[in-house]
Amino acid sequence: MTTLYRVLTGVVLVALVLQHRSFAQQNGTDDSELKNFPRRFLQDERELWTSPLRIHQEDLKWLLPLGAGTAGFVLIDRKVSEDVKEAPGLQRPSKIVSQAGAGPLVAVPLSMIALGHFSHNARTVQAGSAGLEAFLHSGLIVQVLKTATNRERPNKILGDGGFWDGGKSFPSGHAITTWAFAAAMSDQYPDKKWVGVSGYSVATAVSLARVGSLNHFPSDVLVGSSLGWLIGHYVSRHHRGVNGN
Repeated sequence: MTTLYRVLTGVVLVALVLQHRSFAQQNGTDDSELKNFPRRFLQDERELWTSPLRIHQEDLKWLLPLGAGTAGFVLIDRKVSEDVKEAPGLQRPSKIVSQAGAGPLVAVPLSMIALGHFSHNARTVQAGSAGLEAFLHSGLIVQVLKTATNRERPNKILGDGGFWDGGKSFPSGHAITTWAFAAAMSDQYPDKKWVGVSGYSVATAVSLARVGSLNHFPSDVLVGSSLGWLIGHYVSRHHRGVNGN
């Protein structure tokens, strides 16, 4: 999975650079936006990593339940995975569904950017670009967290789901990317409720499927989904602004 994320990260970076260059050419502007893209992207990454330093008291209303939920799931993680192992009929369809959180996902914003350029639809280009950046930021962040926590996966032979025991289970990469993309799209199309409903439905299905396929524990998915939701909203609202405003 790490190799796949590296490949997809490269594809996304190239697509974003080409998108900014094409946007500048279509609108008769200079290439300052393109030149500033690497610096701006790194600034966004820094803002995301340092966001815990800017937590306010009102944030506790969702941080405390999230922390309690994560702790509770950690306690029952192994029990849930053992129950899944006893239901082999669940694992195969779960593996199929979970794959929607990797390669097929990035094809959606790429297609939106291409379609928007060909049809001269700035809103579609904007939404596709926001989706791609949400995917890229979440993909980079999750790989760092996986390396730092080094948790065993539930399908590891003789493993017990321990942290710092050799693994890439925490948090779920598929959950964080699908939820980041769904959040970004929901913000970009607030007037089209079906976009948010379908996006979050797919993200939920993929996240649950990662547990059903024994790739992740419930706590991996909960944390990944929550981080993805936050990243998607940040990229769409605080960086680009909803609908480019």
